[in-house]
Amino acid sequence: MDQDEPGAPDDSPEPALEQSATSTSRLVWNPFLGVYLAQSPVRMRRRELTSECPFCADLTSGRVATGTQAWIRPNDFPPLLPPQGEASILIYSADHDQTFAGLDVPGVVRVIGLWRQSCADLSMRYPCVMTWETSGEVIGQTQRHPHGQTYGLSLLPDVVVREMEAVERSERNGAGCPFCAELRAETDGPRVVLSGENWLVFVPAYARYPYQVHLLPRAHFSSVAGVEDKAPTEELARLLLSVIRAYNRVFAAPMPYMLALHQLADPRYHFHIELLPVGRAPGKLKLAASSEAAWGFWLNDSLPEIKAAELRAAIAEDAHDGE
Repeated sequence: MDQDEPGAPDDSPEPALEQSATSTSRLVWNPFLGVYLAQSPVRMRRRELTSECPFCADLTSGRVATGTQAWIRPNDFPPLLPPQGEASILIYSADHDQTFAGLDVPGVVRVIGLWRQSCADLSMRYPCVMTWETSGEVIGQTQRHPHGQTYGLSLLPDVVVREMEAVERSERNGAGCPFCAELRAETDGPRVVLSGENWLVFVPAYARYPYQVHLLPRAHFSSVAGVEDKAPTEELARLLLSVIRAYNRVFAAPMPYMLALHQLADPRYHFHIELLPVGRAPGKLKLAASSEAAWGFWLNDSLPEIKAAELRAAIAEDAHDGE
C-alpha cells in the first residue's frame, strides 16, 4: 500500500472527516505523516477508577447471566461511531480483583474466546480489528476490573499499513512471508524466551521496550480466528501466563504492560501478538520520551539477548517455586 494513500475504504481523507463532522468524534488525516488519528472528546467523560465498577454492575443488574465468567459489552465511551468504527470491552473475569496474571489456563482460554468472538463480529463490518489490553494505571488503565478492548476500524492504522508493505515487498522479492522468515531465524536463537509446539515467544531484535516480547504462531494464519484448536489455544494461554508472570518477577511488582493482537483479513498477513511492557528494572519505567514521542526515534537501553535471558530465568524460577 502506497504511504501517500490513506488506509480508508475510499482512499480519501476528506469523506472520512465529513461523515463524522456531526458526531462527537472524528477521523482526521495528517498530511505530513500520512496517517489518520481520531479526535474523541467524549472520552474525557469516561469513568476513571471510580468506586462503582460498571463491569461488576453487569452482574448485579442482570445484564449478563449469573455465573458468567467472561463477556463482551459495548464501550460506553466509544472513540468512534459507525461507520468510522465501533468499540467493545472484553471482561476477563467476574472477579473484580483478578488480574490477567492471576487467571488459570482455562480462564485465559476464555479470554482468547472473547478475542475470537469480537474478531468474528467486527471483521464483517470493518477492514481492521484492533484488540488489546492496557494493564497498569501509569499507562492508562482506567478500571481495575480485568478487561481488554476491541475496536473495529474503517481504515488500516499505520503499523498495519507498514507491516503489509513489508509483506508485499518480501513477496515481490520472492522471499515469501517475512514473519515466517523471522520464525525460522529466531528459532533456537539467543532471543527466544519460550518455544512451544505451536508458538514461538521471543524478544525481537528490533525491540523498542527492554522486555518487549512477540508471540508468533508457527502456522501461517492472518487473525485470531486461526487460534481454534484446543492444543494451540491452551498452549498460547500457558505461554502468555508464563511471560506476564515473569514480567512481575523481574519488576518485583505488577509490571505495567500493553498487549496487542496484530491481525488482518488478508491471508498474506501473519497473525502475531505483541507484549509491550513499560518496566525496565524493578520500580523503573520505560515510557516514550522526547526522541520517541516527537521523532519516532526509539532508544532501548538494553540488549534483546540479555532481556530474553532474564525472562527465561524468571520463568524457570516461577516453575521452581510452583513445585
